Amino acid sequence: MKIKFIILFFVVNISSLAQNNLQFTDPGKQRIIVLTDITNEPDDQQSLVRFLVYANEFDIEGFVATTSNWLKNKVRQDKIEELILAYGKVRSNLEKHSKGYPTEQYLLSVTKSHLPLFGMDGVGQGKDTEGSELIIRSADKADQRPLWISVWGGANCLAQALWKVKATRSAEELKTFVA
Repeated sequence: MKIKFIILFFVVNISSLAQNNLQFTDPGKQRIIVLTDITNEPDDQQSLVRFLVYANEFDIEGFVATTSNWLKNKVRQDKIEELILAYGKVRSNLEKHSKGYPTEQYLLSVTKSHLPLFGMDGVGQGKDTEGSELIIRSADKADQRPLWISVWGGANCLAQALWKVKATRSAEELKTFVA
């Protein structure tokens, strides 16, 4: 009996040492731009539908239709817009459960495309697009939160934004831009 008590005493004391007073700090909404080669296969369409269901959890700064290894010569901004229009039909129902869902009009206004060129063929002089300019404008905002670029498809739009900033700004300004 005495041994059981001693063992129980040590287990209780050791487990109490393992307990930490953890506190959660809400980081606020995260800023995000999604680059997508939507329609090359169903995964990005499905991911966008799921993402829109949680759109109130993010500060969505844009969607950009891109090419990829599997969709080399076209971009499908129209498919992103089609899913946003469907989201617009159910937004009021989503708002019954939680507030803060962006409007259909806002999401359409930040939906852009990059060139229908694959890889580095879409990067360089004269290759700026609404998509690459959106990335630059978002990164330049006076906002201390990081800007997350989620690459579901090709990244040449991001590469073009970085190329332009490198070509048009000082080394110090480039460092600030990518920080």
